[in-house]
Amino acid sequence: MKTIFNTLLFFLLFGFTFAQSKPTFSVVGNAINKENVTKGKRLDISKIKVENISDKPIFLVWETVYNSFPKEWDCSMCQHGACQIGIPKGSVFNKLNADQQGFIAIHVIPTQKTGKGVVKFKIYDKANPEYSEILTFEVEVL
Repeated sequence: MKTIFNTLLFFLLFGFTFAQSKPTFSVVGNAINKENVTKGKRLDISKIKVENISDKPIFLVWETVYNSFPKEWDCSMCQHGACQIGIPKGSVFNKLNADQQGFIAIHVIPTQKTGKGVVKFKIYDKANPEYSEILTFEVEVL
């Protein structure tokens, strides 16, 4: 009896863990955007979309995990539901309903500073943090 109970408990816990790690969102297209900007011009928008692939609403959380944009560049970023000046450390999307898309986007005004920069965002479902994606923006000002 004890062996049967332990076996059932194992499968129940294993099944719950497996169900929690199933992705609830996916990247639409490519998770890496590479942009070239001519000196004196600006990058008005570079956007990476994600889609809720679950059958219920989700709240996506994002964190900046890497940022090598030159300090002289004027940058901002937008997420589904809000925009911020600069590249913040993180935030949460507005609710994404089933089959709805959201996005992370950046804007760069490099003034007269040429160079390269990369910013990476880790994104995950607040209710399922075990599954995440890295969204990467690579910008070069020529």
